[in-house]
Amino acid sequence: MALLSTAAFLLSRIEGDFGLLEAFWCLACVAGGAWIMVLPFLKEFQAKNDLTEARELADSVEKITSLEALAKRIENATEQWLHVEDRANEINVTSKQIAEKINAEAREFTEFLQKANDTEKNHLKLEVEKLGRSQNDWLQVVITTLDHVFALTQAGRQSGQENLIKQLTAFQGACREVARRVGVVTVEPQPNEVFDPEKHQLRDPEAQPEAGAKIIGMAAQGLSHQGRLLRKAVVVIEGEEAAQPAEAKPKPKAKTKAAKKKE
Repeated sequence: MALLSTAAFLLSRIEGDFGLLEAFWCLACVAGGAWIMVLPFLKEFQAKNDLTEARELADSVEKITSLEALAKRIENATEQWLHVEDRANEINVTSKQIAEKINAEAREFTEFLQKANDTEKNHLKLEVEKLGRSQNDWLQVVITTLDHVFALTQAGRQSGQENLIKQLTAFQGACREVARRVGVVTVEPQPNEVFDPEKHQLRDPEAQPEAGAKIIGMAAQGLSHQGRLLRKAVVVIEGEEAAQPAEAKPKPKAKTKAAKKKE
């Protein structure tokens, strides 16, 4: 304002022509006043600009600091992942070694069980064969005893002595009951029973009886063991001579379970 007032004062004091010198000083005063008036606004703008730049610079520095911290964290995380990867590789190797040991022990245990199983099977097979032979032996003894008792009873019946027949019949019944408890059952057809080739046979194996032929006598008793027919009953049918009872025929050798398996 002072410069503008000075310029106005100079203009009012000029007398005569307005020369270059006067114009220069007026222009200088006006320009100086204008500059002085504008200067505070320029300073304020510069200050605001500097403040803005400072704030932006502070923000940038803060962001850079944050980025550095983030980079540090990423670096730490990378190191941790590398450590984890190393541990994972070690665990993987250890797991493979443990799995191989477990598989080897499992194979050894399986082989041991297989050997033990084979040994047990062989032992049981021998025991079964022994039991089969033992069963065949005592079965032969029981059958032979029953055949002798049957022959003795038939001989007593031929004697015609009632007391002897009763005693021998009772003795035969007791022997058959004992044999029945171990599974040996006698097959004795009744008189006038129709001939059945599945259960009966004639004294002459090649003879073919007529259909519906009735049984009138028995030459040898039939035998079965636990439902399995061992020997058919040897019978006398109508038309045959009722000769003396035949000697008890030896029973075919009973087959053991081992022999059946081989067949």
